[in-house]
Amino acid sequence: MKSIDLRHRLAAVLLAVCLVVCCALPAFATSASLVSGRLGSLHVRLYDTHNDVPLRGGELTLYQVAAVKRTGGNLSYAYTGDFTGCGVPLGDLSDSTLADQLAKYLPTVPAVAAQQNVDEEGYADFTKLPQGLYLVMQTEASHGYEAIKPFLVSIPLPDGDSWIYDVDATPKVGATIPDTPETPPDTPETPPDTPDTPPDTPDTPPDTPDLPEQPDTPDTPVSPGTPDNPVSPGNPDNPVSPENPDNPVSPSNPDKPVLPQTGQLNWPVPVLACSGVLLFAVGWVLNRQGKKEH
Repeated sequence: MKSIDLRHRLAAVLLAVCLVVCCALPAFATSASLVSGRLGSLHVRLYDTHNDVPLRGGELTLYQVAAVKRTGGNLSYAYTGDFTGCGVPLGDLSDSTLADQLAKYLPTVPAVAAQQNVDEEGYADFTKLPQGLYLVMQTEASHGYEAIKPFLVSIPLPDGDSWIYDVDATPKVGATIPDTPETPPDTPETPPDTPDTPPDTPDTPPDTPDLPEQPDTPDTPVSPGTPDNPVSPGNPDNPVSPENPDNPVSPSNPDKPVLPQTGQLNWPVPVLACSGVLLFAVGWVLNRQGKKEH
């Protein structure tokens, strides 16, 4: 019984070893078939399959993320250049988030591995590329399209037991954007229906008409605001002198008061004076005679 159990155990161990060896053979064969130092190339085509047209114009830029490292019979990637020490694990290279993480890690002025314009057929070819892992970014969008998303590509690319050194890539293109003219249309200097100058407007203004001659000056009119016999506005019935209304004085002798002028004549004064003297004399004579008779 013991010998039978021992045989079963040995058979199980040998089967497990065979399985391990069979699984390791493709890796060993792939590692052995890699030609160290051989340069590769990358051919990218931007094509809109929905509209069946290639993308024209724009620019693609390659950044080398890692180099191929051989350790014994195993191959691996080791970060190089600007990506050294970034800390992003290189897992599944088909994961789009991995390319986005590495794109965000790019410094302000990264080291560019190669740069190519997109031709009229949508192609951009990169040649003489050292073996390694590359980040592809569209640094200038094609006309009428948004820029493509960043993606990773390995040079060379494993293909079963062999390697592909000339890699073709056809990434998904970005969304279309409406066409806008590069330069706005020229603005006409003047509207076509509007003449430079209105037809009814003369180029020069008409001559200034002659002014009428100055009319003859009429006789000096009386001021409309001053009547012939102006009186004091405040006391129209009894005008007084504006300089001294309460005590009018003579203009020639302002300190000696005089009688107001009433319009009476001066010649009766001496006649009456003489008549008084004469009557006084007659009375005196008659009085004397009377005294003598008594």
